[in-house]
Amino acid sequence: MPLPMRTVPLSALETEINVLPNGKSRSPPIKLIDCPLKELVQYKCNVHPSKEKGKKALVACEPVLRLLRKCENGLSVETTAWEGWKARQDVAKVEG
Repeated sequence: MPLPMRTVPLSALETEINVLPNGKSRSPPIKLIDCPLKELVQYKCNVHPSKEKGKKALVACEPVLRLLRKCENGLSVETTAWEGWKARQDVAKVEG
């Protein structure tokens, strides 16, 4: 079982990745927007038992797209939600 991960607000993601586990600042700091964007497709599957005796269960899978930023130092950060949030921030800056 994976270790529990704490959630980070989208507005604080870039700040959080620049703090090392020992509490020190990452040097040089990472700007997520400078890291190449990658896609990963995972599948979420659900098993639907058959209502008829003797029939096999139906397994229905659907793709789940995840977006990641892969930085030069080997750090990979899932940014699926952050990408949309960042785009809305950029639009608000242009309109404001």
